Amino acid sequence: MRKNIIGAMLLFTIAVTPLFYSCQSAKNATTSKMLKFNFENGKGYDYEMNVNMDQEIMGQKMKMDMLSYYSMDVTGDDGSMKTVTTTFERIKMDMNVAGMDISVDSDKKGEPAGDKDPMGIMSKLFGAISGRKFIMKINPEGKVEEITGVKELAISIADSLGLEGSERDDIISKFNGQFNEQSMKDQFERVLYIFPNKEIKVGDSWEKNTSSGGQLGGKYSSTYTVKEIEGDMVTLEEKSKISSQEEGATMKGNVVGLTVVDSRNGLVVSCDQDMTISVTKDGTTVDLKAKNKIKGKAR
Repeated sequence: MRKNIIGAMLLFTIAVTPLFYSCQSAKNATTSKMLKFNFENGKGYDYEMNVNMDQEIMGQKMKMDMLSYYSMDVTGDDGSMKTVTTTFERIKMDMNVAGMDISVDSDKKGEPAGDKDPMGIMSKLFGAISGRKFIMKINPEGKVEEITGVKELAISIADSLGLEGSERDDIISKFNGQFNEQSMKDQFERVLYIFPNKEIKVGDSWEKNTSSGGQLGGKYSSTYTVKEIEGDMVTLEEKSKISSQEEGATMKGNVVGLTVVDSRNGLVVSCDQDMTISVTKDGTTVDLKAKNKIKGKAR
């Protein structure tokens, strides 16, 4: 009798399991959500962005980890554009180049090795960045339409450090090279400019074009596809092509990733991306691999 009961339970499980998953798939396939950048006015949101790069140049391996924390407070909403005041909370960089370890952290405000030492200058710069603010205007698709306050940051940071002469010019130049208006716009659009600003369901796809400066620079042609809708959470699959050609160098690459978005406000709850890039210049090709991880939370 016991064997018959167990057998019946197994048959029931085997029969019901496909039905269960079928019901779940049908539920996901028919559920729709409005998907747009919709941070709530007066509310705050925090982002942690982590980039891990691994490459080899002329037989020398190089690794770099860049960790950035930003707090974002919605200080205006005219119905078509969100005004977001963004604060640098922390920036941390760890590098290993040819066996040499380099670490710079805005949370470590100890005395640098020396004012003439490049790492000493970078240490001062990172420490002075913490707590600085700039303002973005962002539309419902997540596109940064305007950014202000970045140009003034470099000068105010140099003044706060009491720098003069060539040292002042050097730190302003370094800041503007890394944190200019275009680079900040590009960085946030790679995270936020992902929304179709319409009702979506599982299987829907749309395309976005963005760009990025720096070592991972280039033009990104991205396709986002809705893989799953679970409650208010929407999972998007990203497939991007990267291309660039300038100053005798060509670059091509790919990005694949999964992004989970809270459809209620457009918060990117999590994002995991794998990136592969090949850069060719003067007959030499350098391959680079990177992993991007993003975490977001509402305050």
